[in-house]
Amino acid sequence: MSYRYLKNLREQKTVKADDLSTLNKKKPPFKSKGEFRDWCADSSTDHCFYSMVEGDNPSSRVTSENPPAFISGAVCDYDAPVDWANIINILKAQCKEYTPTWISKTQSGYIRVVFESESKIPISPDMFDAFMKRLCVQLSMERILGGFDRSSLKATQYFELGEDWVKIGDPLPKSVFQTALLKAASDSPPQSKETSIPIDIVAEEVNKRFPNRWNGDFAVGTRGPLFWVDDGIDREGCQVTEDGIVCYSERAGKGFMSWRDILGAKFVQDYENKKMGNLLDHYWFNGKTFFKLIYGNAAVIPKDQVVLELRKAGFSPRPKKGQSLSEVESAILAICNENRIDEIAPVIWADPKSRVVHYNGRRILNDSSLTPVEPASDGDPKLWPFINNWLTGMFANSGKHPSLHYLYAWLKRFYNSVWTREAAQGQALLLVGPTNRGKSLLSNRVIAPLVGGYADAGDYLSGQTKFNKDLAKSAAWLVDDTVSAASFQDQRRATELIKRTVANPRMEYQAKYVDAINIPWTGRVIMSLNMDPNSLSVIPSLDSSNRDKLMALRLKMRSSIKFPPNTILEQTIANELPHFAKWLLDWDVPKHIVGNSRFGVVSYIDQQISSAAYDNSSRSSIAELVEFFVKRAREYFSNPVWRGTLTEFQVAVHEFNNGRNVGMSGNPEFVRRGMQVLEDAGKSSKTVRPIKSLGFGGGKIWEIDLDEKYDIDKVCGSKPNIISTV
Repeated sequence: MSYRYLKNLREQKTVKADDLSTLNKKKPPFKSKGEFRDWCADSSTDHCFYSMVEGDNPSSRVTSENPPAFISGAVCDYDAPVDWANIINILKAQCKEYTPTWISKTQSGYIRVVFESESKIPISPDMFDAFMKRLCVQLSMERILGGFDRSSLKATQYFELGEDWVKIGDPLPKSVFQTALLKAASDSPPQSKETSIPIDIVAEEVNKRFPNRWNGDFAVGTRGPLFWVDDGIDREGCQVTEDGIVCYSERAGKGFMSWRDILGAKFVQDYENKKMGNLLDHYWFNGKTFFKLIYGNAAVIPKDQVVLELRKAGFSPRPKKGQSLSEVESAILAICNENRIDEIAPVIWADPKSRVVHYNGRRILNDSSLTPVEPASDGDPKLWPFINNWLTGMFANSGKHPSLHYLYAWLKRFYNSVWTREAAQGQALLLVGPTNRGKSLLSNRVIAPLVGGYADAGDYLSGQTKFNKDLAKSAAWLVDDTVSAASFQDQRRATELIKRTVANPRMEYQAKYVDAINIPWTGRVIMSLNMDPNSLSVIPSLDSSNRDKLMALRLKMRSSIKFPPNTILEQTIANELPHFAKWLLDWDVPKHIVGNSRFGVVSYIDQQISSAAYDNSSRSSIAELVEFFVKRAREYFSNPVWRGTLTEFQVAVHEFNNGRNVGMSGNPEFVRRGMQVLEDAGKSSKTVRPIKSLGFGGGKIWEIDLDEKYDIDKVCGSKPNIISTV
């Protein structure tokens, strides 16, 4: 058997000995215990102070710096009087199952008992105390004799050689020590300082690295061979724990093998990176509340639930040896520090891989789930025949260039912006035409899916609600023909909101019960309108400040295309969209359509839509006011053109009506806006009375053409002003 001994208790170097009973080491007589203790600690003493515990460095004494690595047996001191004449019979009677190997007499005249093992047993420092406790019970150390000294169970304890060594039994089977070791592994499993790895993940890697070397389930508590050792696969030699393998075979080299020892540092590091990456992809903290992204939405999650989910994910709730925090606590701390956010909002133009968007000095958790159509590899129009034929015959033309090309250019810029996540502003799109001609189909089933879906913006743009949480998640805001601006105030608000939405590369994100914040947004407003006056009243005023912000296309009254049943129709479009998307990305926009403005595409407004918008606008009443003024002015002025300030115009109207206002003529803002509308309308229509404004002295001089040919009754006659049926 293997013993390691020191020459004195100051010595650090150990010497190996197989049989201490034959070791010829004499000691002088001592007058007192104090004199004996001084001799033991004297550096000049050359004696034997032995242990059955071997450190990592077997040539050095066992200390905290050189922890236990192997054990060859156990030594027990009993500090009580002994019946030496009958001691062997007493021991054999008391130790019915496991007889000690040796006994000897201590300096105090008491007895020391030695249990040898038939072979060395590897032992992990973390398990040593638990192992000795189990061994103490298994060998009945405390019941053999009185006065059992528990300090003899310490790993750092060295025993003076003593006298009168007598062998009374054989070394114990190693299974005795292995049994105690395995029980200790259950009581106090060794821990690595590394992250905890779920045993199923370890099992998968073990089966991959060492196929057919482990029989049965690879789970905590199961026993098997030293599967990572080529000569250790035939016999049982280890037990699985959460953090590694407890070894009870000397061939293992040490008592505990961590997953890093067996599977390598890369395996552990890769798992740690994945584990922490998954953690920081799912949980967020705003200083008060934890959030988790569930199906693209940020949901409030209690801290207790966070703890449970972390434990399920493999984070240990117990601090590792030498660590002040558990993995669960460290993970929560990492969430609080690294995933700290200020706001939660959808930022649809941000890189979807970047969950946190830095905007306007704030850290915003991006809960956008926007997913545009992925373009196909081939955009040949033969692969999207229905969409091609349908759109080709859908729109009327009022200019020298096909209006469809303007739609394609507008849609290309829009789709490319969403696909590449590169924010690009664009005009609001107005689709005006009769019912059942595919306006909603185009906006809902073609444009919206291309850019990842849509939101109904009718209530928001008409001023019926200020909350736009759902709108912010979509790049396409749709307004159907059921929304109308029945009053001047409604139309004005809709005009201003559309104008602001198109012009600003950001929006005020307003959800219920939280403060509003600014987020980037460069989507599009798409309005589908019928041709009746009520529907057309929602069209924003087409003055000079708005015209470049609108794309207004008119649908033909008739079409040769026949729509299949809805289910077939929707599936057909869905199948063709990826190819259409590819064609859009590859299509070269004609030079005359490429705009130099911030919108990238030249604005297109169908002439008849422009006229109808004016005629159905609540501000068109200013035309009647001007008509009243013109007919009276011709009675007093011979010049074909009246010139004057806005105030002079209002005064003249007042005087023409015998000192009373005509309608809203007393409202300067109403009159100014109305005159501006008429001025813009006259630039694009030969039937609208020409009105011009000229800067003068910090103000404006207005010119009104008084020619009778522009009188309303002369222009309109008995025919109503309607959109052409072409």
